[in-house]
Amino acid sequence: MELRPDAVLASKLRLLRPLGQGGMGVVWAARHLALGTDVAVKLIRPERVAADPALVARFEREARATARIAHPHVVQVMDFGAVDEAVPYLVMELLRGFTLAELLERGGRLSFATVKSLVQQVGSALASAHAHGIVHRDIKPHNLFILEESKGYPLFVKVLDFGVAKMLGDEPAAGGTLALTETGMVIGSAPYMSPEQLEGSKDVDLRSDLWSLGVIVYEALTGAQPFQGSSFVSVGAAVLKGKYRPATELRPILPRSIDDWLARALCLDPGGRFQSAAEMVAALLDQDSSLAEIDVGAVDLRPAAFATTVAMKATIDAAMVTDEAEVPASVAVAPGAQLAIADGGTVSHAPLAKKPAVQPALPGPARRVRGALMIAAAASVAVAIGLGLSARARPSARGGSPPGMVVIEGATFPMGSPAEGETPSDETPRHAVTVPSFWLDVTEVTVKAYLACASCERPPLVAESEGVTPNGRSFWSQFCNRDGAADHPINCVDWNQARAYCASLGKRLPTEEEWELAARGKDAQTFPWGAAPPSGARLNACGIECSRMLTERLEAVGKPPWPRMYDEDDSAPATAPVGHYPAGASPAGVMDLAGNVWEWTESHYCPYGKADCDDSRRVLRGGGWDTVESQYLRAAHRLPSAPLARGWSIGFRCARGL
Repeated sequence: MELRPDAVLASKLRLLRPLGQGGMGVVWAARHLALGTDVAVKLIRPERVAADPALVARFEREARATARIAHPHVVQVMDFGAVDEAVPYLVMELLRGFTLAELLERGGRLSFATVKSLVQQVGSALASAHAHGIVHRDIKPHNLFILEESKGYPLFVKVLDFGVAKMLGDEPAAGGTLALTETGMVIGSAPYMSPEQLEGSKDVDLRSDLWSLGVIVYEALTGAQPFQGSSFVSVGAAVLKGKYRPATELRPILPRSIDDWLARALCLDPGGRFQSAAEMVAALLDQDSSLAEIDVGAVDLRPAAFATTVAMKATIDAAMVTDEAEVPASVAVAPGAQLAIADGGTVSHAPLAKKPAVQPALPGPARRVRGALMIAAAASVAVAIGLGLSARARPSARGGSPPGMVVIEGATFPMGSPAEGETPSDETPRHAVTVPSFWLDVTEVTVKAYLACASCERPPLVAESEGVTPNGRSFWSQFCNRDGAADHPINCVDWNQARAYCASLGKRLPTEEEWELAARGKDAQTFPWGAAPPSGARLNACGIECSRMLTERLEAVGKPPWPRMYDEDDSAPATAPVGHYPAGASPAGVMDLAGNVWEWTESHYCPYGKADCDDSRRVLRGGGWDTVESQYLRAAHRLPSAPLARGWSIGFRCARGL
């Protein structure tokens, strides 16, 4: 059986592209021909089936166990079967995002509020599994998947891989045999395995899953695993000794009560642990995290890492993220930063950041000082480019706009999208917003303008996006604009650098309310130019030339092809010169609000109706040159990103109050 694009399995699954592979199997994106939707298909390698027939039973167990739970925080299984009655496959919902392991490898640790949200979601999934008599037995960061669309949470988590799950009670493991769960068989991943798992006990129950979740909480809060070693045996020995550094020693700002919570979660005796997922979650939610969001040391200020992918669709996961391999993260350290190294050599990856010299006031509700203390670095991009304004741009009635800017007349408009169909929940509810008049850059800040800022930090030519492996970082960094791209948008700059650049000119980043008004107009049209679908004449997204270029470069390093949004050549394989697509201008004459680069906004990524929240991420708008799905170009679409991300398709423009 050959796995290739356009191959049809079981007369109903047309393979689209590989998403990842490991020692046991492969995962492909596919089109379910009967349902007319895209899915993920997991298959065991034929040679592994021949070598170990028990894998078929494991696959069937995973299908039955996952389908039995049917929980919003558990990956949905849609079908199970075998190709040619030999190679089993599992059909699941297609998820877009990244694993918690990838986030922790890049970010080091999470805010306390974010960890609470994570545990609440995973705990509810485990409670449902346990209520159905199912113990997961392999809870670890690689099996916790964070969706791009947060659905109202700081991050939205799905539990994956019930392939080694154990059925409790009288009902045997579906499709299994005693050999799959017999005493003496060690199942799991050493750093997250409970003592009873390591000992091969037959008495593994739901409290083993809770132990694993406790290890994840420790790691997410401190950036280090509680039990470490250079081999499976040495890690196992550390677990069985039960000794670890208190979390508050590694992160003093944490409430002291978290040490008591962890002591119970990681009790060697299952009887001393939390006895249910609900009890465990409730105890954590009772913890006071108000101080933990202000992580202040004597001199070394470290923002609690919180991240998500930037323009990280399933295709990027396919290109650069493996599904089983653990890839060590490289650490980029800001000048003057110190790395806190815990016992065992674990490094906190959060770089020290600098505080911008100027922080202009924002219109609308004032933002509170962020608990994560993103006192982050200076330098970002400018405006005032020497391009003439579009014929649709008009001077302000207030005496003319500053050079390179256009007035956006204040208005009350319907922001967001109706809660219907496939609308992402973070765009809802649609609600009336009043925005005062303001000035906005006609185009994105260019490389030339940014480099002309003498006080601005020069960002390294390195792309940094959470969820990207070291190989991916190396690949995507080639698209950071500098020499030879003076009139292209500056990219690979983080939010703090963008904000500091605007401040150096007496400007600021636009709020997302301002951005959306500029892009949609008071009539709230779908795209900046109206309702017509995206095309190469209106914007720079991924057309034929982009897809061809990326495919050639990806295939050169053994990766799958890159798709395209439209069958047109928009003349730009990567970024284009700013203002190159006047047909895509907004009602006020603002250019490139869709495509070219995503744009930073001042706004925190909070649910509508909540002016501030426990989420340190910022909102990106507009889509980029590598975007392949038109929904991400809609003027109402919101994409969250860690402030320290420097994406190859992220830039910005500045605003200024009247």
